Amino acid sequence: MKRLITTFFLLSLLAGCSGVPLRSLPQLMQLSGDILETSPAEIMVALQVDARLAPPAGAVPMLIVKMTPSEPGAFEAIDRKLPLQVTTVAAAAVGLQAPPAGRSWLLYSMPATTQTELLRIQALVRTLKASGKKGSLGLGVEQDSLAVTSPALADTRWETWLQVKKSNGFFEVWSGTLTQLRRAAEKAK
Repeated sequence: MKRLITTFFLLSLLAGCSGVPLRSLPQLMQLSGDILETSPAEIMVALQVDARLAPPAGAVPMLIVKMTPSEPGAFEAIDRKLPLQVTTVAAAAVGLQAPPAGRSWLLYSMPATTQTELLRIQALVRTLKASGKKGSLGLGVEQDSLAVTSPALADTRWETWLQVKKSNGFFEVWSGTLTQLRRAAEKAK
């Protein structure tokens, strides 16, 4: 399947490359291929936030998968938001450095239902590729439900890190403030 890299992080769309570290661009460019070849059990999202931040109860990031045919009607488009789940493993156990004073890690992995759905999507892409059908694949992490609205935290730093394969570890995909996160969420709506 032709890979039109429309990788987007932070929300369903990221305004330009604002907040995306340049050192992460090579990993982001190969992300759609990597995510289609890896075990869903290895995929994790880590957020480094102000230690005072407590996400709303039940709020989790969503893995966004969008697949669109190059030729309309060639196959059914996919537009899914797959929920992640809070992970209780220690940050050090997954290779993340201890956060600086006043900061903490929020770790998320894929629950069984999300893993099953991603496996289904991976199989579908392989079938479409084998049949010669072409399209574009977009991936993202929507995390605006986690961004609290407390004025005291509005200008605190928020970092989003991603692990696609355990052997490669985590890499930073976005950083900014909670205010920037909220603005991007509003633009995406």
